[in-house]
Amino acid sequence: MNTTLKDEFKLTNDGDNWSNVMTWLFAIGDYITFETDKCIPDTWQFKPSMCGANEDCYVFQSLRHFAFEKYVTSEEILQFGNILIRVRDILESKGESY
Repeated sequence: MNTTLKDEFKLTNDGDNWSNVMTWLFAIGDYITFETDKCIPDTWQFKPSMCGANEDCYVFQSLRHFAFEKYVTSEEILQFGNILIRVRDILESKGESY
């Protein structure tokens, strides 16, 4: 796993695990959809906004910066997203979603 993404994820977590995971998943979805030629897996059930990416989102900006500086690849971002999907499912099963 890419440690840059893992460290940034920890940095953005304010204690609300569900919110942090969902913020990251939407930012990853936007980044992959609008900034790369990759596709989001259908299992994520992500539907991009007709208005484009939420470029004001700190996580989206971080992903863009990390990719530009070559700290991460789009494949690593997708892999991190797949991990977060599993975390989302765990949080849901524990009743920690809203």
